[in-house]
Amino acid sequence: MKYILILTISSFYSLNAFCWGQLGHKTAAQIAWNLMDNNTRSKLNDILNNKSFSDISTWADEARAQAEWKFTIWYHFEKAPDNYTYLDNLKRQDEKYKKIGGLIEALYVAEQMYKNTTSNEEEKENAIKFLVHFIADIHQPLHTGRVEDNSGNKIPVKWLGFDVTLHQVWDSQMIYLGHKDILSSSTESAQAQVYSEYLMTKFKDFKVTPDLFLRYDDWMHESMIPRADAYAFKDESEQKYTDRFLNTIDLRIYLAGLRIANSLTRIVNQQPETDPLIQLRNAIVQIVGEFSEFVSLKPRSTTQALKLN
Repeated sequence: MKYILILTISSFYSLNAFCWGQLGHKTAAQIAWNLMDNNTRSKLNDILNNKSFSDISTWADEARAQAEWKFTIWYHFEKAPDNYTYLDNLKRQDEKYKKIGGLIEALYVAEQMYKNTTSNEEEKENAIKFLVHFIADIHQPLHTGRVEDNSGNKIPVKWLGFDVTLHQVWDSQMIYLGHKDILSSSTESAQAQVYSEYLMTKFKDFKVTPDLFLRYDDWMHESMIPRADAYAFKDESEQKYTDRFLNTIDLRIYLAGLRIANSLTRIVNQQPETDPLIQLRNAIVQIVGEFSEFVSLKPRSTTQALKLN
């Protein structure tokens, strides 16, 4: 149904470019909710004041439109040149950019804010909302895009007659074109449920192993794998391009759901960071210093925001 695709594209013009589309975020969150145990879900309901877990998954995108949260845009992505790992890229950055922070550092800060005994209820709730959102973001391949074209945001693409960017194609447009058979008959509010059920059936035999949950930079490096092809085939027809990458997108959203569930189960049950996460944190600190001193997930005053922009 082309009219659905057109409406979808139009709606995304009003959003900042750095995000899975709302459907991607809400679907990953719905998968996570389905996978978590009742005890963890009960604790999350208390933290979130019974807000819909799927709906809170997009809060971080909505918040950054406000002046006091604008600085958090840097925490939605990790750009790196070709053939660089996360840590290698961190080493090569200018001091100015090292002190801005990024998505992986923000994940650590969100967990720390949630577990800190001095955090108030609102801060704990925001920490969970940031974690749900940022874990999904790192699974979007163009959130690990190239530096020179701003993660595909400077790459124009013609999509079903509309002028969009390569980043937007990966955020949302391939999902709607590739799954028009299951989404076209659903209301917007029901699409995340429909898509999550589809993905859980599609990947019901997916083997979940401990190595899926080791380090945040592993998730980034996974997202970088399809990147070269994402650029190389960008001039293909919309349907051919979608057919080429739809399974990749489906799997990335499903993995995001798995990892949201695993991470929040550990965090809300006050379990410690695993050794691989501690090792990664230590490696980051060796390069940039104690990043919790400059990466923050608390709203900033207008004066603070002006100094940092």
